[in-house]
Amino acid sequence: MIKTIGCIGLGVMGAPIAAHLISAGYDVRGYARRENFFETEGAELIKSGMTAMSNPAAMAAECDLIITNVIAGEDVYEVLIGREDAVIHGAKSGANERSIVMDHSTIAPEMARQIGDGLKAHGVGWVDAPVSGGSIGAKAGTLVSMLGGDDTDIQAILEPLSAYTSGHRHIGGMGAGQVAKLCNQIAQVVTIEGVAEAMRFAAIHEVDQNAVMDVMMQGFASSKMLALMAPKMIDEDFSAGMESRLHVKDLSIACHASSEMGQSLPATELVCELLAEMQKKGWHKKDTSILYQHIKK
Repeated sequence: MIKTIGCIGLGVMGAPIAAHLISAGYDVRGYARRENFFETEGAELIKSGMTAMSNPAAMAAECDLIITNVIAGEDVYEVLIGREDAVIHGAKSGANERSIVMDHSTIAPEMARQIGDGLKAHGVGWVDAPVSGGSIGAKAGTLVSMLGGDDTDIQAILEPLSAYTSGHRHIGGMGAGQVAKLCNQIAQVVTIEGVAEAMRFAAIHEVDQNAVMDVMMQGFASSKMLALMAPKMIDEDFSAGMESRLHVKDLSIACHASSEMGQSLPATELVCELLAEMQKKGWHKKDTSILYQHIKK
């Protein structure tokens, strides 16, 4: 039974996830790569009961489950396997006591399999478990997780996972969770571009954008992305719910992984290029609804 949980990566996703786990009664350890994090942004987590750890290995030695929430696949690899003080050097790997690592980052499926193989070679469990719902879902505890890994490991993590998710699905073996997450990102971001073009089309014809959005929500165009992004575009409020730079990262991973298998993703590649252009304008920390501003010129 999982009682002690270590959280690596305590940003906009990791911090609320850790807070939910503390509220659910777990003994939670935290490690942040940012210097003085626990004296500044992370001070509230310490007040609520988190124990700060000096490095990933020391954390892993005390934890049944280690959860990672970092940005790039290389970062996940480093904190889990690559560094001298990585998780793998402290994690429990005995027959009767074995740590499991669950990664909520969005990384390449092949990287997820590589990390999983490395951990399993040392007797450590692995579940790639990217999430959908963004910072809003993390704060509300309503994230949805796509799971890749062995049945035994997945069954073990379901109880703590339920502390901050409203749904999950075991997709398949290692890396399958990441495949499902990238499918989600492809559909999500291409839809955001469609919403941007629809709202701009309404604007240039000088019709009420809110009325158009309302009637679209009653038809086949209805979607969560329309409901979330159209009001931002209409109000031109591009404050980040999901930073556009992260969608560039995710779509780049999807396009690269697809290209390696000889498959093109024309719409995804186009939207990725548009978002990449926007990064050059300094809009990388704006919400992906900024696609509206890009086509407004």
